[in-house]
Amino acid sequence: MSGVITAKGISSLAIPLLARRLVLPMTVARVPGGEFSGDNGDTITIRVPQPGAASVQNTPSAEISYDDVNEVGVDVSLSHIYHAKRVSDEELTLDIVDFASQITAVQVDAVARGAENTLATEINNVAADTTNVDGSSAQAVRDAILQAAEALSDNDVPEDDRYFAIGTGVRTAILNIPEFVRVDASGDDASLRQAIVGQLFGFTFVVSPALDKFGATAYHRTGFAMANRAPVAPRGANDSASVSEGGLALRQIFQYVPDRLSDASVVSTFAGSKLVDADRVFKFELANGS
Repeated sequence: MSGVITAKGISSLAIPLLARRLVLPMTVARVPGGEFSGDNGDTITIRVPQPGAASVQNTPSAEISYDDVNEVGVDVSLSHIYHAKRVSDEELTLDIVDFASQITAVQVDAVARGAENTLATEINNVAADTTNVDGSSAQAVRDAILQAAEALSDNDVPEDDRYFAIGTGVRTAILNIPEFVRVDASGDDASLRQAIVGQLFGFTFVVSPALDKFGATAYHRTGFAMANRAPVAPRGANDSASVSEGGLALRQIFQYVPDRLSDASVVSTFAGSKLVDADRVFKFELANGS
């Protein structure tokens, strides 16, 4: 058997796999995993500063006024996302040729997609500002993108770090816009580079099958937040190891189950995502899947 059947073997497989897998998490604000503690489902409050307003001293030496600096709290909850596989003695002895590729790869991919889906769900749940955009008209789609750019600018959203996350059904409509600068054929293995369709009007466009097929969501990096950390090594596990890549941390454990004459392989992570500031997000939808 060529696969290394130890938890430490996860690192050689998980890192390149995660590098290809992660897309949406690379476009949003990340909450350091160390800020979470406690049980499954625990939350952390993100402090979001609110804009202030400048004052003018009308005459020299005149008394000035003092303002408060306000923050809004946004709660992000973690869920324990896992993939568990019980490997029988028969499978291990007779069927499995490469444990890493046949078992661990499937588990890492499942958990990575599960973690990313927490963010995709938040993006999908954003209410559309504009619906029934004619996807067969490059001009109509172009106008919707300009509307998004204007809406974000009107809300004092910074011009940098702006993204458009689109479903697979929007890609063709975007590519039909004459000014669109296509960059998705770079050949880079990095997932974000592979997922970038192109750039237009200050937005970087990324496509993900986890999003609503005909939805297009514009946002600043700080519009959403994602948090993640690997579970601690359990004291009762036979073997345990953690790995981190691109901000996503995973843990794999092995434990023999004697009453089933099987090995249990479990890959898991804690992950959660949240819409932070609706003013930094704009969404449109194509009409009738056009």
